[in-house]
Amino acid sequence: MYLQEEVVVRQEIKKSKFICVLARIKSVEELKALIARLKKDYPQASHYCSALKAGSLTHSSDDGEPSGTAGRPMLDVLLGSAGDEIGAVVIRYFGGTLLGKGGLVRAYSSSVALALEQAKWITPRTLGFYQLEADYSISGKVESYLRSLNVEDLNVSYGNSALYTFFASKDPTPALQQRFSGQVEAILLKECQKEA
Repeated sequence: MYLQEEVVVRQEIKKSKFICVLARIKSVEELKALIARLKKDYPQASHYCSALKAGSLTHSSDDGEPSGTAGRPMLDVLLGSAGDEIGAVVIRYFGGTLLGKGGLVRAYSSSVALALEQAKWITPRTLGFYQLEADYSISGKVESYLRSLNVEDLNVSYGNSALYTFFASKDPTPALQQRFSGQVEAILLKECQKEA
């Protein structure tokens, strides 16, 4: 699962303000770019702690907080979620009261957990990308039938015959052969991931 959109949540703990921003991030470079943007958006903050989970890639930073009290607890929350390609940045405005190591761990991890609860998700699907060729005499019927199968991104080009390209979740070849008595056959060009 991937984040559908950026998530921003806020909480206040003993006068310190914690703002968690979750975004779809695929690399440490993208995470650094997000942090740079947030430093411009929240210039007076005292810390910009971060964590990243993207496939087998993980990364975390305490950004000046005591070692192990921010980035790693944030990463642990991300690792416990079903989502992937998630970058989390927790921006802290120090409120004057020391939270202690345990309090910092709870504050940073709960900020990420709260953001994950509010996140909306998209799930990738595996689709086949197909190509089909049909004689002009049946091209209108073929196109109409393909649309009834709810194929995605149907494109038609015309040359010596009608050439269709489209995405489908299951192989349409058996249905097409049955419907058009073997006059057409879809060829799987590749499988790919699409998000829904």
